[in-house]
Amino acid sequence: RINLKPDTVEVLDWMVPAPAQGAMMVVAMEHDEFSRTALAHLNHQPTQISTHIERQFLKTLEGGCTAPIGALAVISQNELHFNGALFSLDGRQRVSMERVVSLDTVSGIGEQFAKELLGQGGAEIMTTLRQQLSPNQ
Repeated sequence: RINLKPDTVEVLDWMVPAPAQGAMMVVAMEHDEFSRTALAHLNHQPTQISTHIERQFLKTLEGGCTAPIGALAVISQNELHFNGALFSLDGRQRVSMERVVSLDTVSGIGEQFAKELLGQGGAEIMTTLRQQLSPNQ
C-alpha cells in the first residue's frame, strides 16, 4: 500500500487481494492522549478509508481469514475504485464486482457492495463456505 517494492517484484494485478492486505496499524489505549496524538501524525487517511471499506465488505459477508474473499479499494483523485470477489473453496464459482464511486458517497459503501455481491449469487457461495469451513463437521 505504500508502494515500496523490490526490483524483483512479481506483479499479480489479475488477483484481488484479501481485504486490508498490506496495511499496518498501530493502536493505543483510548485514554492515552499522548500516544493517540503522536500516532495521528502517522495516519494515512486514504489507506484508513480504503481498509475500512474493505473490512466492512468482509464483515458484511461474514467471512473470516479462511474464506476466499478479496477486496481492494483504491482512492484516485476524488473517486474510490473498488474491486470485490468471492470464490468457492475449489475456485470454480466466482462472484465479483468492480465499481467506481465518488469519495463523497463512501459512507457505508463496503456494506452496500457486499449486499450487492450476496444478491448476485454470493449468498449461495457463502452458505456452502460456512458448511465447508465449520469446525463442527
